[in-house]
Amino acid sequence: MLFKLFVKKIERALGELPPARRIFLSFAGVIFIGSLLLSLPFVQANSSQATYFDHLFTTVSMVCVTGLFTQPVAMTYNVWGQLICMLLIQIGGLGLMTFIGVFYIQGKQKLSLRSRETIQESFSYGETRSLKAFMRSIFLTTFLVEGLGAFLLSFRFIPEFGWGRGIFTSIFLAISAFCNAGFDNFGSSSLVAFSDGSLDQSGHCWFDYHRWSGIYGLV
Repeated sequence: MLFKLFVKKIERALGELPPARRIFLSFAGVIFIGSLLLSLPFVQANSSQATYFDHLFTTVSMVCVTGLFTQPVAMTYNVWGQLICMLLIQIGGLGLMTFIGVFYIQGKQKLSLRSRETIQESFSYGETRSLKAFMRSIFLTTFLVEGLGAFLLSFRFIPEFGWGRGIFTSIFLAISAFCNAGFDNFGSSSLVAFSDGSLDQSGHCWFDYHRWSGIYGLV
């Protein structure tokens, strides 16, 4: 309910602006809110030494999926903070307007002409008739691929870290990889510890997929 009111207020405030400016301001708003959320005390790890500007830099990088950071995610944020990080990466990868559009579709509400134009411009999508199906396919493909990636990675990380952390790490890396964000939750050493082939299980599954896809002419 509160989210609906929030979205409606945003729509009214941005309703008169051209699509390009609405897209810019929507991302600026996400960055500002994300930086405030990441700076909350209860999402900080015990080892965190980050200032607000570190959180702001990280948020910009996650929303713009650049992979740059001043403080490692694992050393700065606890589980709650890393959940916020995953949300910011997902918004950066898919776009805020996609989430707003799907929210309206699921709520069986009609998109305004301005909102439709903004979503189309954010995707450089020219057709209007199948916009709903197009957006649904984006979400479906995204979550299927991320789910498959997390499933494959879990074969390596669950034995290493246990069920809880193993599944969480697999999901974090799958989202980051699919959105091309370049973030991980392993600390300053990143994935260097796994560069000796310790991710062979998931790698072999990926290789087998491409090999059999090539045989059957799927790719």
